[in-house]
Amino acid sequence: MLELYYFENSICSERALMAFAEKSVTDWVPHHIHLFEHQQFDPEYLKLNPKAQVPTLVHDGEIIRESSLIADYLDDLYPHPPLKPTKVSEVAQMREWIKESDEAGYEGVASLSFVIVFRAKLMAMSETARESYWAGQTVLERTQRQQSCVFEGLSSPYALRAIATWERVFSKLNETMSDDRSWIMGEQFTLADLNLAPFVARLDGLKLVKPWLAEYPHAQKWWSAVKKRPSYIEARVGPSADEINIMGIEGTKVVGDFKKKRVEYLAQYG
Repeated sequence: MLELYYFENSICSERALMAFAEKSVTDWVPHHIHLFEHQQFDPEYLKLNPKAQVPTLVHDGEIIRESSLIADYLDDLYPHPPLKPTKVSEVAQMREWIKESDEAGYEGVASLSFVIVFRAKLMAMSETARESYWAGQTVLERTQRQQSCVFEGLSSPYALRAIATWERVFSKLNETMSDDRSWIMGEQFTLADLNLAPFVARLDGLKLVKPWLAEYPHAQKWWSAVKKRPSYIEARVGPSADEINIMGIEGTKVVGDFKKKRVEYLAQYG
C-alpha cells in the first residue's frame, strides 16, 4: 500500500503528486498535513518525518522522505513511462539538475516566498505568536532563514542568494533549451523537468517569472510546455485557490523592488 503525507500547497509535495500523475497511479492513500495548522509537528507525524516536513511516502510500512527521492522511488516502482534517460551518463546529468534544485533552488524559492508573502502574515502576528510559530521548528537553518527574510525583506542576504541561484538556473535552462529540444534532457520528459516545475510555479505565482524570463526566450518556451503537461495540470501545481490571489497581490507590490535588486546583482556579479 502506498500512502502519501502531503500539503496541497507545498511545492515539494507537488513533485510527488506530479510523479503519481506521470505514472497514472491512483491507488494511493492521501494524508493531508496542514502546515499552517502545525499538523507537521504532531508527535505521530514526527515519527515518520523528524524534520517536520512534507511530503513523506510510506510504502508497505517503509518510509521514504525528501521529495526528489520520492519521485525517483516512484519512477523505479512504476517503470513505465520512464522518467530517467537510458544512458547512464545522461542519468548523472539529469541528477545534477535535481541536485541544484534541491540544494539551492528550494532555499531560493522558500526565501522569496517568505520575503513576499509570509513576511506580511508573520509581521501581522504578535511577537508571542511569532515566537510560538518558530518554536516548534526542528531545523535551525530553516528558522534562521525565515527570520532573516521576515525581518529584513529583500535586504536579507537570503534574498540575494535566492536571486543569484535562480539567475544561474534560468540562464543554464535557457542555454540548454536553445537547441530547440523539447525538455531539459532532450525529447524525453524526465525527473529534471518534474523536480524543477513546482519551484518555477511558485515563482510564477509570486509574479516573478515573467520579468525574470523576459531575456530568456528558450526558458520561457520550456515553462509554457510544462504548464501544458497533463501531470502538471492533474497535480494542480502552483498556488492553490486560497493562495493565488494573495500571492499575486503581494508579488505585484514588490516586483519593482525585485527588478532593481536583480539589476544590482547583475551589475555587481553577473
